[in-house]
Amino acid sequence: MTTGKWVRGPYAPVDQEVEVFDLEVIGSIPPELNGMLTRIGPNPIPPHAEDHNLFAGDGMVHAMTLSNGKATSYKNRWVRTEDVSRKLGETPVADPVDRQDTSNTHIVPFAGKLYAMTEACIPYQLDSSLKTIMRDTFDGDIAQGFTAHPHTDPVTGRLHAIGFDVNAETIATHFVIEPDGSLGWKTDIQLGGSSWIHDFAMTENFAIIWDMPLQHRQELQDAGEQAPYKWDPDYPTRVGIRPLNAKTPDVRWFDLEPCFVFHAVNAWEVYDEAGGLSEIICDVVQFAKMFDEDRTGPGDAAPPQLHRWVFNMKTGQMTDQMIDQRIQEYPRIDDRYWGKPSSFAVTTELFNSDGGSGLIVHDGRGNASSYGFEERVVASEGVFVPASETADEGEGWILTFGVHAQTGASKASVFDATKVSDGPVGEIILPQRVPVTFHGSWIPEATL
Repeated sequence: MTTGKWVRGPYAPVDQEVEVFDLEVIGSIPPELNGMLTRIGPNPIPPHAEDHNLFAGDGMVHAMTLSNGKATSYKNRWVRTEDVSRKLGETPVADPVDRQDTSNTHIVPFAGKLYAMTEACIPYQLDSSLKTIMRDTFDGDIAQGFTAHPHTDPVTGRLHAIGFDVNAETIATHFVIEPDGSLGWKTDIQLGGSSWIHDFAMTENFAIIWDMPLQHRQELQDAGEQAPYKWDPDYPTRVGIRPLNAKTPDVRWFDLEPCFVFHAVNAWEVYDEAGGLSEIICDVVQFAKMFDEDRTGPGDAAPPQLHRWVFNMKTGQMTDQMIDQRIQEYPRIDDRYWGKPSSFAVTTELFNSDGGSGLIVHDGRGNASSYGFEERVVASEGVFVPASETADEGEGWILTFGVHAQTGASKASVFDATKVSDGPVGEIILPQRVPVTFHGSWIPEATL
């Protein structure tokens, strides 16, 4: 059987778990970077189907520890979902469930714990050694699919999430998790269909969700497809805004031309001189379509580009404007500005699917600086780490992993976020190939 494209080249999985110490460093690592960079992505255990779906692979976490200017260790571990444990011949840490049970998309620290997350699935809790502890239902209160991208309210410390299940139900659920890790409340939101929702956006007072034409198809699920969703160009596309802490299903909907969004960049509120809410601005990475001709991953001829949505809260109209036409994804900001007016953002520029990529740093005023990696090197998402808690917005470091599509040589790169076009200040040679990953987090040493 021919190997599917999402298990070849930079996406090819590794077949072993390793732990290596004292990594080689080229250049220098800023001594204030003390902690662990975590990355997670699909690393499917064989056999691999020709039509293997990128988003369905077994999750593997990669972690690199930095301390006092040294790269002290690298390790990788599969997330022990029930299915992965069975494939590896181990005793599962969780019972079987009659639902999607993948954990391959994001690593999220919250309430003193570390979570591996994928949309429509219940999270798995890990410890700092990357050992899988359990499937975590937040004290038994989460029975529905959660999210890959929860977001923390910096004022209340609550974690917000928009979740859904892989079925024909036309419901999304807004979960609110208290700072101690227990469920505060959850509210069901009526959608127009059974929509795929990967992420959402938040302002200081509102949640922004999208109801888009990537729709569940029961016949595809019955046929055993790994991601039973199909593009429906006739589906009415809309974006909803609801009060962030509402316990009722209130949503104000805005119409939009058909498109698809995985990731928000940031969003914030704009007030008029009288103090009334005038606009909400939301920056996103937008595709024209998804899972249309290619249902194995983001392979349609519809490149992701940076867009700005502006919601007029007085007229009920919204505008959609492309603000950068380069092909880019995986936006990250200075998280201290989440939900507030911001200017700094870093995205990963994607030249092609089998090699070549870069970083773009946006300044919020239409200007950008960039850096291109060597030919055929595919970079993962850039994670921003502020220089200090009191540093200016965007003053700090960008950390990313990269893998050569042909040789498999892998390294981590550290950039001065204010001078990204100068190239990395330091590079760490990784001891094995690290396939393309989805998302990750910087975990400060003090919280490990």
